[in-house]
Amino acid sequence: MKIFTLLFVTVFFVTATSHAQVSLGIRGGYINTGLESSGSGYAPGTQKTDSWQASFYTNVPLFKNGYLQPGISYIKKGAGLDYAVSHPVNLFTSGATKLKLQYLELPVHLVYKVPVSFGKLLVGAGPYAAYCIRGDYSVAAYTENKLVQSGSQRIDFKGSPNIFGTNMNLQRWDAGVNFIAGLELNCCLSLSAQYGYGMMDIDQSVDNNYKNRYWGVSLGFFFDREDW
Repeated sequence: MKIFTLLFVTVFFVTATSHAQVSLGIRGGYINTGLESSGSGYAPGTQKTDSWQASFYTNVPLFKNGYLQPGISYIKKGAGLDYAVSHPVNLFTSGATKLKLQYLELPVHLVYKVPVSFGKLLVGAGPYAAYCIRGDYSVAAYTENKLVQSGSQRIDFKGSPNIFGTNMNLQRWDAGVNFIAGLELNCCLSLSAQYGYGMMDIDQSVDNNYKNRYWGVSLGFFFDREDW
């Protein structure tokens, strides 16, 4: 909670003290998300999975060609879970197969823009703090080497462990750094690529370490522009 409070106070102060025009934009698109894992506990390997995000953000001029872009995003992170478990004949086996984590994320990007004839090129980076508003995981059951049943379970963040068949103990909070590059067109549309590097271990168990990772591409729109 302290991370969210600090970022909010910083954004409010900069916005309130800026005498230049502040513009508002939206963007959203595809992300490829996964977990970087390490540790010695009984936890699954992970695989990348496809997902999406959507966000509102403001564009606050700070200095020539330099801008602060705070915002709020809804982003679905997670990963495929791979236990490498065999399914022998005449034996019933089951386990979690996919993790889905829905976050509200508060990024604060420092962006530098280079004017070109058709718009502006931009690069930027900055911290983010995120809170998982809901978590789910898929469970599959096999018998005679065939999938016989599958379903979904809600993650109980108060439970320990909270993923069936593992010692994983996921928490709601996450924090890290985002990197962004893109293009703002003169027609108010924007195209951008983003990489999210989670720095907080979201698994509170002693033996395991999981950190969010994702990359994505987004299409955005400015409702107004600071240079209009």
